[in-house]
Amino acid sequence: MVRRLLRIALLVVGVAVLFVLVRNVGVATIAGLLRQVGWAFLVVSALYFTHVCVRAAALWRVTGGLRYRDVLRIRLYGEAVEMLTFTGPFLAEPTKGVMLTRHGLSRADAIRGVGLEYGLYTLTSAWMAVFALSLLVSTHALPAALHQPVLFVIGGMIVVTVAAAIAAATGRVPIGAARGAEVIAIEFLGQALLAAEIFVTVRVLGYAFTSLQSVLVEGAVKFISVAFFFVPGQIGAQESVYTLIFQAMGLPGAVGLTMALVRRVRALIVAAIALAVTYGL
Repeated sequence: MVRRLLRIALLVVGVAVLFVLVRNVGVATIAGLLRQVGWAFLVVSALYFTHVCVRAAALWRVTGGLRYRDVLRIRLYGEAVEMLTFTGPFLAEPTKGVMLTRHGLSRADAIRGVGLEYGLYTLTSAWMAVFALSLLVSTHALPAALHQPVLFVIGGMIVVTVAAAIAAATGRVPIGAARGAEVIAIEFLGQALLAAEIFVTVRVLGYAFTSLQSVLVEGAVKFISVAFFFVPGQIGAQESVYTLIFQAMGLPGAVGLTMALVRRVRALIVAAIALAVTYGL
């Protein structure tokens, strides 16, 4: 009961933060930018749906013995659970594990497969975050007050990488080197699709933005789900960080806020498609 009340309180605070952000930027400004995105909503949604399919391929490669079609359905259902319940991976990942057991995997293999895929995805996210945040700090793009917290984040990401390397070297990772490299390559493809969402959206809004800048933004926002895991759906936190990062990249904060909202809309669109496809496959 206490936990539920706390989650509701955090959700209310997050919504309040989002309301303040939109009010400060201007409702008319944000509405105008969202209208300007227009047809690009379909492109961004298609990119994200493809990202989900790519991560399904990664899960398929680490589980083995299942049809890709079945793994895709599981991944899509997990995506819908994650987006519609605001619980992040805490409910979505166990749900995938349960569904894998219903398709013939043992409980141990299901847990190992889901954990391994999520771990390798997290590892690639950590590498992107270290690259992006290090560059932003070294070029003094971020406010000086944020340098110390960001350095702590970078340090944490490096610790994750070192721990993964030690686990692999000591044989504690249940996957061969060749298959592991293959899955990491698949995960990086998925990451590239997320960066492409940013590139498309910002260019449609009329700003000159390079592929490298898109990768930097994507890498810089990777820590949101970790740092604000206690906030349901990272509502308010995600929008605040996007606004700050885009300002650091020399763009108006309104563009960053719009990007965050575009991602929320495309997540709902893909969640709806995921439910439809799940029960249609």
